Amino acid sequence: MTKSRAAESLSPARNFTITLADKVRAAAGPTAYMRRKREIEDLEELLLAKARDVVAAARAAGVDPVAKARETLDLRRINDLIARHNRYYPWEANLPIDPRTGRLVERGGRPWVPLAEVTCEALVASAVEATDASDRQDEERV
Repeated sequence: MTKSRAAESLSPARNFTITLADKVRAAAGPTAYMRRKREIEDLEELLLAKARDVVAAARAAGVDPVAKARETLDLRRINDLIARHNRYYPWEANLPIDPRTGRLVERGGRPWVPLAEVTCEALVASAVEATDASDRQDEERV
């Protein structure tokens, strides 16, 4: 049996469909929470690099790295972004609410947990850990 010319030109069957609303949303680009989260991650990476420099300078000068970080690092921008993310993300991402617990549920079924504020102590601890790990790797290579 031969296929009709119309049947040959049809698009193949697919196991999914994209709604018009999803197409319009995708055409608009990344959502506000995605852009904000990316900016938070970029700032955190930048601050961690600065914290590593602060830790190295503090160790060389023999001063407390946390006190030096408090003097040097400005965390207002990242913490403002985190506060806005925690406030708006659940609604922007349209997170469902678990009817049993009343808690917001992240994709994947786990409860949504707000992002923690960035502190000088946490940055210095991460910087010290990264610096010490790098030093250990350098020692192993020698």
